[in-house]
Amino acid sequence: MTQRPKYLLQRAERRTYWETVPRSSIAWIALSAFLAFAAVGLSTSDLGNSLEFPYWWVLTRAALFGGSTALVLVALLRRPRSRTAAGILLALLFVLLSRIDRLLPASSWLAGPAFRYVRSRLAMDGLLAGLAATLGWLTLVVFAGTQGIKQVRARTELELTEKLQGTLAPPLAARNAAYEVRGKSVPSSQMGGDLLDCQQDSDSIACYLADVSGHGIHAGVFMGMAKSSVRTALLRPGPLEQLLGDLNRVLFEIKAGSSTYATFACVRCGENGQIEYALAGHGPILHYQARTKNVSFLTMEQFPLGLFGDAKFESREAKLDPGDILALLTDGLPEVTDAKDEQLGLERIGGILAQYGEDPLEKLIDRLFETARRHGHQNDDETLILVRAIPGG
Repeated sequence: MTQRPKYLLQRAERRTYWETVPRSSIAWIALSAFLAFAAVGLSTSDLGNSLEFPYWWVLTRAALFGGSTALVLVALLRRPRSRTAAGILLALLFVLLSRIDRLLPASSWLAGPAFRYVRSRLAMDGLLAGLAATLGWLTLVVFAGTQGIKQVRARTELELTEKLQGTLAPPLAARNAAYEVRGKSVPSSQMGGDLLDCQQDSDSIACYLADVSGHGIHAGVFMGMAKSSVRTALLRPGPLEQLLGDLNRVLFEIKAGSSTYATFACVRCGENGQIEYALAGHGPILHYQARTKNVSFLTMEQFPLGLFGDAKFESREAKLDPGDILALLTDGLPEVTDAKDEQLGLERIGGILAQYGEDPLEKLIDRLFETARRHGHQNDDETLILVRAIPGG
């Protein structure tokens, strides 16, 4: 299939843009065209003809020229195929004006050889003024068209990224007889690179988060494919190390030679407080122990997903007692820095978990994000998942 030349694609985009511009905006364009070309008509009618015509006719001529030209040009913007009819209409207008010019008495006070230089200068001034006004208006329209297309593209991408963000990183709220899960993501831009999700059945509950390199549509598409892959993999029985291996191969193949990759943290919670967790290039999971009010770190040194196609992964197990909390978070939260360039850090976050670990998870999440905002300005996406083992569950 033959690809259309770039200039034809650009022309089609401009045509589509002008056809979709609201009528109220077109009315302003028509007004600007009228004023610009009325000035053209005024300069060419009066200066270009050496002040020969009565002034009332000069003003009438300018208004007719400006109005008709504005209507034709606006029609061309909305209906480019009408260019032939528009050309005929302008030609008929010029013929009509020239015939009326001959019927009017012409002033002779600049006649004669003594004013030849004055007449030539007036004619040249009228021509240049009319040409400048015409080129200025056309330049403005071309600029508005090209910038309008860019703005439409940007607005479309912004709307798409906001929808993607809401789909890929929604607030989490899940619960079964043994566990409660709450999660929240705050992107640093319209399309962040953090992904969080939760999947549960009658016997277990699994949650994960990922931090995809980059932002924007490309990262959003990659996140969408990652989410679909993880959800499909979690439907199959098997250890998390198998899930990470399969997901790594899929993401390595679909990133199409780009440098995109994702850090990943996943927890699967089973019966009697038994959990399985896996980390791929991700920071530690914080484990708040309700009995001792201490916080420990669950760590693993493994490659991020999608970086190497043949990377190997493993998972580990841990035990949650009633009231214990697991905190999965991306690096945007602990890396918040204050005016002294000091990071919030995992130790402070762990301290808040230790101090307020008995609060409802929603309140605890709000407290952690409020602490981050008091500490410093957000520089990266901030995502947090809390998992609590329900006492008596």
